[in-house]
Amino acid sequence: MLDEPPIALFAAQPGVTPGWVIRNLPTWAYTKSVYGVAAWQWVALPVAFGLSMLTGALLSAIFVRLASPIARRTATTWDDELLVALRGPATLFLGTTAFWSVEPAIALRRAASEVVGRGVDALLVMSLLWGLFGLLDVLADRVGRRIAKAGDAKDRGGALSLVAITTKAAKVLLVIFGFIVVLGQLGLKVSGIIAGLGIGGIAVALASQKTLENLFGSFTIGVDRPLHIGDFVKVDDLVGTVEQVGLRSTRFRTLDRTLVTMPNGRLSEMRIENYSVRDRLRLYQKFGLAYSTSPAVVRQIVEEMRGFLAERPSIYPDAIHVNFVGLGDSTLTIEVMAWVETREWTEFLTWREETLLGLMEIVEKNGASFAFPTQTIHVSSHPSPVQPGAVGAPRRS
Repeated sequence: MLDEPPIALFAAQPGVTPGWVIRNLPTWAYTKSVYGVAAWQWVALPVAFGLSMLTGALLSAIFVRLASPIARRTATTWDDELLVALRGPATLFLGTTAFWSVEPAIALRRAASEVVGRGVDALLVMSLLWGLFGLLDVLADRVGRRIAKAGDAKDRGGALSLVAITTKAAKVLLVIFGFIVVLGQLGLKVSGIIAGLGIGGIAVALASQKTLENLFGSFTIGVDRPLHIGDFVKVDDLVGTVEQVGLRSTRFRTLDRTLVTMPNGRLSEMRIENYSVRDRLRLYQKFGLAYSTSPAVVRQIVEEMRGFLAERPSIYPDAIHVNFVGLGDSTLTIEVMAWVETREWTEFLTWREETLLGLMEIVEKNGASFAFPTQTIHVSSHPSPVQPGAVGAPRRS
């Protein structure tokens, strides 16, 4: 990445021991070497790197201190968050650059200097990737806040889930890209690695079909949004509240307070019934009257039930159905169907209880009663056959 140091401080001739080392250090310090690096250079490298990192931290702190008053004057907060997120990456970047500037003073041989240069390039790439990670977090947080302030509550939940999934996927791609770039900076043949990854990727893809299926399933759920965090849903035989939508799976809290984890690949193909998106709740009930109830009384009960429901609070007035629907095996059946303009289940339960009690009072007021399953058995008698020899029996000639 960097062919030459940006500022060559205390430049020395590569491989030649500087005069100040010969004058101030013992002979063994520059005559003894390991892997072509003198003893004093082994000490000088970590010391120079540590001091360079401290310099980078100081420079980034000064920059943040100068930029913070400007960011605080703006109406938004994302610039303040960005300064905090980029302080760490800036420290690494500036410290690495400072180390690369003073490295010539250590007078490493060319081979050792190239190795250090590759390490410096790798650190610079890592600092840039770290900065991109921070930028992604700030951007995701910013988008999430905007979504939270606009749109329907359920749409907000689905959009927030999609933002979280997209951010995680982008970070995974950044890690893979950064890993390949760092390997290239360290001198490894990236083309061979990429080719190996391509061949190995086929094997991995075959071995991880379920993982990839779940990953694509999470994107399908995020785009289609059949459910959102906080929704009360029914998935086949599972009934519960959505607690988390992740890259691999979705978690549901059941009515028994257990936590069920379902892979997204399977979930995207299942029938999902979302109770939380209902704009109103339905009351449906059948009343069975005894067969002793006269038609006039049935007609009166039906009319009074319609009037009673029309006066109920929160009733949806455009769809009130009360009808005499049939003659059952043991009942005269009246069907009641109406909707309540509420989404709260507990509120609906209270409303339904009061409504059913009111309907029962109408039946009782009109002198009718509810039927229960009964069976009537009719027994017919037949004359018994005359026994031979009995009085009156015909005689044989």
